Amino acid sequence: MFRNLTPVVHPKNYALLRVPLRKVGWNYTISVADGFTRTFNENTLPDVIKTKMAMILARGDKFKMDNHSDRLSLYTNTIPELDEIGWRSSETYFCLVLDRLTIDSLKGGGQNNA
Repeated sequence: MFRNLTPVVHPKNYALLRVPLRKVGWNYTISVADGFTRTFNENTLPDVIKTKMAMILARGDKFKMDNHSDRLSLYTNTIPELDEIGWRSSETYFCLVLDRLTIDSLKGGGQNNA
């Protein structure tokens, strides 16, 4: 499922994108463009992602889909206070909300401290 996922524009803020992330063990794979992913481990994960993951995981919310559910569930937020941070959708899938400059940096361009 993951290789078919891509960032989508945030419905309320065009400057932000909802970005799929899959965490398996100590590896984090994030979809930064259509068909383009980056994989990080605990040591190489950019600070902006570490911060968002910490906030998401600290809440301890129950996720709403299993790891093989439809794509729409991944991108759908039901927790308003996380709307510009991100949320957990399943045991391994997360949706992060990132700005375009951060995504460009993750692709290997830009000069953001991501």
